[in-house]
Amino acid sequence: MAASINLTREGPVAGRRHRSFNVREHLIAYLMVAPPVLFLGVIIVYPALRAIWDTLAVQHVVVHNGVQSVERTFTFDTYTAIWNDSYSRNSILYSLRVTITSVIVLFLFCYPLAIYLRFRHGYLTSIFRTLALIPLFIPTIITAYAFIAFYQQGNFLDVLMQKTGIEGTFFGGEYPQLIDNTTGIVMGQVWKNIPITVLLIGAGLGEIDNALIESARDVGAGWLRIFAFILFPLTLRQALIAFALAFVGVLGSFNIPYLIGPNAPPMVGVLMDQDVNQAEQLTAQGLAVITFGIALVVGVFYVAALARQRWR
Repeated sequence: MAASINLTREGPVAGRRHRSFNVREHLIAYLMVAPPVLFLGVIIVYPALRAIWDTLAVQHVVVHNGVQSVERTFTFDTYTAIWNDSYSRNSILYSLRVTITSVIVLFLFCYPLAIYLRFRHGYLTSIFRTLALIPLFIPTIITAYAFIAFYQQGNFLDVLMQKTGIEGTFFGGEYPQLIDNTTGIVMGQVWKNIPITVLLIGAGLGEIDNALIESARDVGAGWLRIFAFILFPLTLRQALIAFALAFVGVLGSFNIPYLIGPNAPPMVGVLMDQDVNQAEQLTAQGLAVITFGIALVVGVFYVAALARQRWR
């Protein structure tokens, strides 16, 4: 009986100690994540919310009894003006077209490359694996100037095609325009995003057991059927991550569209820079909010697709 009374007295004490330990553990965890959360709040969340507020609650000067004051009025005039301006509207639509095209070309190139690097071995495969990672360590502005030095008319590739007769035989003596247009932007964006896309898709392919591929081949499945029913479904999560990163990165890019893209229409990042230089701060903020909204839609799609895949 004494032993049982002793146990009942120690029970509440042990429970309080356990709860106190849990509180301390949670407090330490919150303190550890507080600095990055505060940093994101100050650097990203606050400016984004401030831009939304400034473009929806527009400031204007009013005069009451000869006294000037600044008031805010809730209005969509900023976004209406952006959409009614053909130059800004074409820039937004052009940015979406370039982004979608770049992402499609990127995946058409990176999926076969990632599959090749996953299922092939040897010296040549090692060379391709190294080459695929090189863009990861080259600054974007260096990439843009390298494309100009190599692909622009009158530079290396043009001279090489002239000397070898390729330009006269296949292009009628006229060098194809590869820079200062949409083609240049797409090539630059694809080249810059190859490493992270190949790494992500390759990570998903690395988790697939070789026995699964061999079993499919034993029953007569070709590589297209293996890709459609095994490789792609099992790497969908990594592909969604790569898609979201590439889409947002291309949409908000500046250096490549500015240096090797067309003068008109510009991509949104270049247009925002033009508006800031012309003291059109409110228009630039509106374009930033629109770009953020498009990226947010892609983010929501990514999270929803990922959640649906997880619950299957």
